[in-house]
Amino acid sequence: MKKHIVLTAAIALLMGLKAASSAPALAESSAGRGTGTSEAAASAKAGVTGAAVLSHAEAVYRAALPLFSSGNLPGAITYMNTNLYAVTPYQATVLTLKLENLHKSLLPSWEKKFSSSEVQRKLISVYKAGVSMVKLAESTENASLRALLKSAGESGYKLETAEGTFFPVIDYAAYRKYKLYVTEDIRDYISIMATESDLPPSKDNGLVIAWGDVASRALTQEQFIQTYPKSNRLSAVKTLYNMYAVNTFYGQNNTPLFHYDNLEMDLEAQKAYSSILAKNSSTSPFLQKLDGFMKLMKSNGYLLDDDAEQYLKTEVPQS
Repeated sequence: MKKHIVLTAAIALLMGLKAASSAPALAESSAGRGTGTSEAAASAKAGVTGAAVLSHAEAVYRAALPLFSSGNLPGAITYMNTNLYAVTPYQATVLTLKLENLHKSLLPSWEKKFSSSEVQRKLISVYKAGVSMVKLAESTENASLRALLKSAGESGYKLETAEGTFFPVIDYAAYRKYKLYVTEDIRDYISIMATESDLPPSKDNGLVIAWGDVASRALTQEQFIQTYPKSNRLSAVKTLYNMYAVNTFYGQNNTPLFHYDNLEMDLEAQKAYSSILAKNSSTSPFLQKLDGFMKLMKSNGYLLDDDAEQYLKTEVPQS
């Protein structure tokens, strides 16, 4: 019995010594496995976090879509102003373009609401250039007009006037807050459209911006066309560019580039175009046409003669 107890104790002691001798190796091995496990865990956590972010962005994006399909402009604007930061640049771009599409599609119905003679008459006493619809609503005591102005303002429109008529237009200046989140081409597109919204180029069939601004806007639009040939808004900018090209080389009925009485080129336009050409060494097609035009003007005393008319007909034909 005693021999059995002694033998058992010896075996236990021997096993303990072997375990102790192998402990550093086991500890080292365990440490190695622990580091690998930690890295794997960290990678897995990062993957889960990334997936969660994408999942959240997708959820935010999808929650916005019903607002557009239902035509809820105030709701869509409020939602975008609050949540656009949370989606991807591509998703932010899609939502921004959807908002513009909705603004365009609903604009005719808003124009109709403002077109009645009663509304037009009431607007005469409250309209102030550059003042938002919401602010204009606060300035009238007429309940129906106040409701109309407030609703239009919350829907993202502003009030403009031309030829004695008041009408709503898309307030593109409000889109500037989305430039932080959208793709580069739409960022530049918003800048172009906000400039148009802040100061429309013409009213009452005449230019209301300087000749230099007309040519500068055309140049900016041409740069967009060249830089973003696959942009979703390429066609819109091309249309705008064509209008500005015509305005640059012809003017408008009430502000012609060549005076009706003596067919002489407007002096301010001469100075503005010469200045732009002096400051820009670009080889853009627009500037090349303008340079050729100004050289011809200088050679013929800045008069609309047969050579000038032929140049315009060839280089900047009016559709």
